[in-house]
This record gives sequence, structure tokens and C-alpha cells, in this order.
Amino acid sequence: MEINVKQIELKFQRFFTENFPKVKNYAQMLLRSEIDAEDVAQDVFYKLWLQPEIWLDNEKELDNYLFIMTRNIILNIFKHQQIEQDYQEGYLEKAVLHELMESEDTLKNIYYEEMLLVIRLTLEKMPERRRLIFELSRFKELSYKEIAERLNISIRTVEHQVYLVLIELKKVLLFLFFSVFI
Repeated sequence: MEINVKQIELKFQRFFTENFPKVKNYAQMLLRSEIDAEDVAQDVFYKLWLQPEIWLDNEKELDNYLFIMTRNIILNIFKHQQIEQDYQEGYLEKAVLHELMESEDTLKNIYYEEMLLVIRLTLEKMPERRRLIFELSRFKELSYKEIAERLNISIRTVEHQVYLVLIELKKVLLFLFFSVFI
């Protein structure tokens, strides 16, 4: 039995020595990489080693079989690379979109909080009665008539006080907006 194993090894060595350069050159033509071509050629001969019935007592020329086997391995490599590339592109696209959405939401929240802070600070600097009228109108959502009745003032006074607050807020927010972009 051991003699038989030695004979098989010797036959495979001859088969390998005769055909490895052809397979490697063919693979290199398709892949344009010597290192990858050598890997493919080794893969071809590894698979052949596992299937001795193909090459062992075969008197036929196996060039076509070797080239088809090499081509199929290379096609599988290309398919695998395409799948990896599609996955990576899809993953990167999703990651970038997620990051943009997250950062956009985060930025929106930051800008919103900053604007609220500016509005609060601006309101704190105003006369107390004007601030109260504005807060009742905008935050408590009372009508001008309800505010006038509650504070015992005219509707026209309520309108004017809200108008003054809005003018002041517009100035501050415009200044803030333009100072960010300058």
C-alpha cells in the first residue's frame, strides 16, 4: 500500500510540474496579478489532489479541463469580490446616511436649544409686563382678548406689546443667524 501511495505522489508531482506553469500563466492573464494567479493555480492543484481519478490514470490531454477549472475558480473569485463590494457599498451608504441623519438631528436639536436660550435671554431683558403679555400669547396660547381681559388692558396694547417683542426677537435672531455664517 505504501508503494502505491508513493507512486501516486510521484505521478502527481510530475503532473504538477508539467501543468502548474500553464495554469498559473492562464490565471495571470485573467487576473493580472502574479500573486493571485499563483493562489488560483495552487487551489486548482489542491482540488485535483483531492480527486486523483481525474488525473491519475488518465492518458488524455487535460489542458482544457485545467483551463475550465481555473476559469471557474476565477469567476467564483470575481463573484465573491462583487458581492463583497456590493455589501460594502451598501453598508457604507447606510452608515453615511445614518450618520448624516444622526448628526442632522443632533444639529437641529442643538440649534433649537440655542434659539430657545437666546429667546429666553432676550425675554428676560424686557420689561416684565411686556414679557408676561408675550408669554401668555405665545406659550400659554391665549388670545389677545383673553390677555386684555386678564390684565385689564386694551386689546390694542396687547397687540403693540407682542409686536415690540417680535421686533426685538427678530433683531436678535437675525444677528445670531448672520454671525454664524460670517
